Amino acid sequence: MKLAKTTLALAILLAIPQMRALAADAQASSAQDSRVDRKDGAQSYAQYLVDSYARLHPELIGIDLHATVPDASRSTIVASKTPALVGTASSPEDVVVFRTGRAMVEVNRKGDQNVEVTLPLFDIARRPIGIAELTFPYAPGTDEDALLRQAAQYRNDLSRRILDPESLTAPMQLDERIPTESYAQFLIDDALEKYPGVEVLALHARTSKDPGYPIIASNIGRYGKPAEPGDLAVIESGTPHGAVDARGARYEWKVPVKDAVGTTIGILAVVFPYSSRTDPEALRKQAERIANDLRERISIASGLDAPYAAAGVAPRNDAIKEYNKPELANEQSLPMTKEVSSGHALSQTQEGYSEAIKNVAGVVSTNSSGSANDAFAIRGIKLNLFSNYRLDGGLPVTGVITNPTENKERVETLKGANALMFGIASPAGIINFVTKRAGEQDVTTFGLAGNAFGQYGGSVDIGRRYGPQKQLGVRLNASATHYENGVHDLGGDGEFVSLGLDLKATSRLTFQSDFEYYRRQVPEQAGISLKPAVNGVVPITPVPDPRNLLSGRWDLYTPETFNWQGRADYQISDDWKVFTQLGYSGSHRHRTTVRISGYDLNTGANGLVNVQPVTNEYRNTFIRTEVLGHFATGPITHDLTLGVSRTSRYSLAADVQNMTLPQRQNIFDPIVLPPPVYTKPGVTSPSQTSTDEAVYAYDTIALTKRLKLLVGARQVLDTEESGSITSQNHVFSPAYGVLFDVLPTTTLFASYMQGLEAGGTAPANAANANVILAPAISKQKEFGIRDSFFKGLSVSASYFEITRGNAVTDPVTNIFGYNGDLSYKGVEATATYEINRAWRLHAAVLRLKARQEAPNQPLINGMTPENTPDWTGNLGVSYSPAAVPWLTLRGGVALISKRPVNAQDQGYIPGYSLYNIGASYTTRIQGRRTTFQLAIDNLANKRYWNSVTTGTYGIGMDRTIKFNVKFDL
Repeated sequence: MKLAKTTLALAILLAIPQMRALAADAQASSAQDSRVDRKDGAQSYAQYLVDSYARLHPELIGIDLHATVPDASRSTIVASKTPALVGTASSPEDVVVFRTGRAMVEVNRKGDQNVEVTLPLFDIARRPIGIAELTFPYAPGTDEDALLRQAAQYRNDLSRRILDPESLTAPMQLDERIPTESYAQFLIDDALEKYPGVEVLALHARTSKDPGYPIIASNIGRYGKPAEPGDLAVIESGTPHGAVDARGARYEWKVPVKDAVGTTIGILAVVFPYSSRTDPEALRKQAERIANDLRERISIASGLDAPYAAAGVAPRNDAIKEYNKPELANEQSLPMTKEVSSGHALSQTQEGYSEAIKNVAGVVSTNSSGSANDAFAIRGIKLNLFSNYRLDGGLPVTGVITNPTENKERVETLKGANALMFGIASPAGIINFVTKRAGEQDVTTFGLAGNAFGQYGGSVDIGRRYGPQKQLGVRLNASATHYENGVHDLGGDGEFVSLGLDLKATSRLTFQSDFEYYRRQVPEQAGISLKPAVNGVVPITPVPDPRNLLSGRWDLYTPETFNWQGRADYQISDDWKVFTQLGYSGSHRHRTTVRISGYDLNTGANGLVNVQPVTNEYRNTFIRTEVLGHFATGPITHDLTLGVSRTSRYSLAADVQNMTLPQRQNIFDPIVLPPPVYTKPGVTSPSQTSTDEAVYAYDTIALTKRLKLLVGARQVLDTEESGSITSQNHVFSPAYGVLFDVLPTTTLFASYMQGLEAGGTAPANAANANVILAPAISKQKEFGIRDSFFKGLSVSASYFEITRGNAVTDPVTNIFGYNGDLSYKGVEATATYEINRAWRLHAAVLRLKARQEAPNQPLINGMTPENTPDWTGNLGVSYSPAAVPWLTLRGGVALISKRPVNAQDQGYIPGYSLYNIGASYTTRIQGRRTTFQLAIDNLANKRYWNSVTTGTYGIGMDRTIKFNVKFDL
């Protein structure tokens, strides 16, 4: 491990000076292009949009719109909140965003504690016409993805007001007598918000300013444009007129508009997207409905000219609130540690979430590489497969297969206090899977993925919104894969399908639901057992070739899982909301655990093959109701959560037996083992059900703008049923926390929490195999800092202490159960350094001291828990060359210290350093975004033990080459 630590240190020392020099060169080469002001001195429509949006959203520090203006050879800033920037040439990195369609987030790159989000800019037909650069203030710990969602929402609002690229530089007003911030414009903005399926709304009306029915309000500018003969014909006849455009892509209806007393005052032009399957009559009815809505709000035509304070772009700023739902224990205003993987990280995955979270501080795999069901430890604590993996912050999924990510928007690793706020869970953390929803723009994406071992698969992602107001959202994801994890003759297959629905029933009532089904059929690799201790020391087995099959294709693992969750939210008022969420997760699996023991340490020969078949049924049910409120008591504000919940976990183990094959196996030169012949039926263990009913309350109290407190408690009634035996326990779990902004860029936080942790499952080599323990109380303390003071640098660090029940197999009785406590004390840190737009450095480290406090069993008392490292770390760097900025190159190293092989610390598997590289290339093919990705793991082809748990080694895989491509249609 000395070599590993030296490698990490040298990489950091060598990288930073070179990257600083590159940053200086990039800054020195920046230049400005010529101005693009209008020659006639009139304000451009693009500048009008920026000015209007800046007034409505003062939280935006900067707004820049980039486009290639007519007769120009390159993209420039055509409108800006900072007028001096208009005409500045777009940087190569900005142009890449337009070309690839991939957004870019830059935190504090200029040392101004701001974050810039750059996204493609569209017109009303969703055609890319430029880019929008939005600058937000940056607070420590702010999620980049939350800002990206908010920026995308703002960008979408702007895009709905751009007819085409030429309109950006067109004059804002064709007739200066027509006001642009009027009551008429407010009505149009409000209608545009209410009817998201409409592309264009333009109101022609006779007012005191101009009796000739010009455009007095629209979402595409052209204020003062005179009425055409066709417009006047509709006004005179009172008969709507509809027509499809020359391209067959839009359908326009012109319908009369009346005031409240029934006098015709003009017409409303409504433009819809159109295809051969569209019913024009349905569009006409919708256009007339919009016109009738306007009529109820127009008392007299002359009032349309009146100024109106709310006129302009209808504000929408709920994206960050939706992203940081307080009921998810997920707000950055809470004292917590949270890391989010989404976007590019998820796009690289082929078999689940493991690729997305591998660089999260303190996360370590606890299974062999390529397992059908990945398992992880956070801060040295293995996550419970049936309580620590959540769907949309609620339902605990039954984890018998690695959770697919095809339908996931992001994967959150939630550590610290918020892990216990979920109820029954390991105090280490929560892996929360947030599902995708249909957005404002249609999504159709096809993907192909594979690896050099022969794996291949395809996926599809389709998102649409339906209804006159786009009330119903539908998101369909599906994939099929032929699996090859590197072990010869271990190929299998699997499928996944999901459906995500959301419905805005009224302005206050919303529903959402998710359905998931996934299954696999794959042979499993046999495990290699530890050698018995000799004079108190377990000899470490040399790592065999990980590609050799140690069992046979008969050793099939056949898991399948069905998940469903639904939720209803009702907004009582602006400050109070109530919601109910319920769900079901069910899994069935059959597996045959194969372990090889007694082999010769030098030759690998003469290994005894133990076979343990079992069929499992798991069912989780979940329901909760929460009331969320924001209120003040004098100068102090409160964000209160009141809730009740019920979680039930059922498990059954059937067909259980244990036998030894007559054949012997050589772990270094294996044969294909024949299938076992069972001579007796297996037995069924008593079913087990754990039910937890809870009442809880949490209040985030803002004493001042800089100081917040968290106080709360959870009262739980835990009922354990094992066969005919039932027991109950009442547990009270308090929670306290504080968050203090020392500077706008620096936040300190601390927390203390108690909670219930779901009991572990006895391993196959225990005398009471497959038995699930009752929950136990765990306690956690943490304090830390989040900082973004220095230019381009974001840092998060914390110190934590965790105490939990020691679920361990007793070395004397071989019974799995609680034996004293486990104590974890550690320091964790994550840092991201954006040297410039080309170079980005990321590092994470965990230093951990874990000890078993088991005075009743001196053989393990004071020892480190099995498979627990003293430290882990990773370092990664990404580079987008200026010459090919749509290409991103990546490299990294993951390091881990030695780990004890059992609870008695009788031996240690060595630490290791694994190197990886990758590349991604995003471009447009026939106007459609296409992304190619290539990754190589274990570049040096190192042989290593990946893990060691329950007396069995986990083998790391050889060099692995993975690739995928995605097409947006």
